[in-house]
Amino acid sequence: MSNLPTLDWTLLQPLSILSACLRIDPDAVRIAADRYLQLAAIPEPPGICRWWQLISKHGLGKDLRGRSVETLSSQFGDAARNVTLHGEKAKRAQDAQREVRAVLEADPTLKEWGIDPILIGSYARQTARYPGKDVDIFLRLQNRTNRFDPEIIYKRVCDVLVDEYGPTERGGRVTQQARSLKIDFAAPSLPDDQQFSVDAVPAVKWGDTGHWGIPNRNRDLWRKEESRWIQTNPVQFAADTNALAVSDQTPTVDGANAYRPVVRLMRQIRHVHLGDARPGGLAVEVGCFHAWKTGSIFGGSYAELLVSTFDAVATEFRKAADKGLADPVFGTKMQPELSPSQWNETAWRLEDFAAKGREALAADRCRAAKIWRDILGTNDRGQVLPLPEGCDAAGFPIGAVTAVGAVGSNDPRGFA
Repeated sequence: MSNLPTLDWTLLQPLSILSACLRIDPDAVRIAADRYLQLAAIPEPPGICRWWQLISKHGLGKDLRGRSVETLSSQFGDAARNVTLHGEKAKRAQDAQREVRAVLEADPTLKEWGIDPILIGSYARQTARYPGKDVDIFLRLQNRTNRFDPEIIYKRVCDVLVDEYGPTERGGRVTQQARSLKIDFAAPSLPDDQQFSVDAVPAVKWGDTGHWGIPNRNRDLWRKEESRWIQTNPVQFAADTNALAVSDQTPTVDGANAYRPVVRLMRQIRHVHLGDARPGGLAVEVGCFHAWKTGSIFGGSYAELLVSTFDAVATEFRKAADKGLADPVFGTKMQPELSPSQWNETAWRLEDFAAKGREALAADRCRAAKIWRDILGTNDRGQVLPLPEGCDAAGFPIGAVTAVGAVGSNDPRGFA
């Protein structure tokens, strides 16, 4: 114990600054600080926020007031698996990407343009929530830059795909969209959770920057050289996501990096409570990315990490109401822009989930499960978070009502 750094108590003042960092009350902080002495071999004295992350990671923050915190670790492990793509669906998505790639690479013109498709989006970042309806393919044209006409490039890609799969208006599988082409990979013999489509978007080099350009959603701007292409780099975002998901600075659950599982859970929650409304799943993921990258997420269980993430993403969305949500690669406003009310209303929902999550952490096992099941909802696999043994769906121990009803005299009596 002699090599433990001394915790500088001046770091705990003022409490208003500490509250902004930890989101807990002063008594809990002091009790946790006393337990800090149990932590061994920290290489240097940490700042207060880093200190909290360390005690959380090592399980010293689980009982800040001498009371157990209900994290439903087994049930959340199942929940994380229930929102993850795996098995046949993931294999079919990869097969579809390879099939479309082969079709495009066989075209002489696209081959001359340097066609080089790559899987992007939540599938590529491994953040797609089950059942994952859309697969995004980035059609990189290595020999074309943003000086070229997007209409010519889009039309060529469209012609090749329509020749192979046919247009939907004639019973085929290709649908033209604002700047991409959707290829339906539905199969009548498969259940709904195995259906999906591929969105293929053409992309050109953005000069010599290493970034890419995709057609503007507004086709009226395709004739204007300064606005016909939109700069992007989903490949870099995927690489940055992977770096966060393997970093030893990222919070873990049971020794495994927790970033991707929490993002999938967040996408699930957004889908359950917002449906087709905005902000969409990508915006929620970008909010998570900013929050986790800055090191502001703390906890040693999925329950604790979700509470921390709700708060942090709500803060990101409050900022977005004024300045827009920052692109994870360029830092510019992401498109399409949302209204301040859309950002603020979603932030309010997340803050409400954080409050309910804290209630669940302090609740008994059955009540905690009820709260989290309401937040996480269902998907095609059923209820995302399974019931703990001995609990009913209403949040009560099984048999509790029966036991209460049994109190009283056992003497026979009439029906009056």
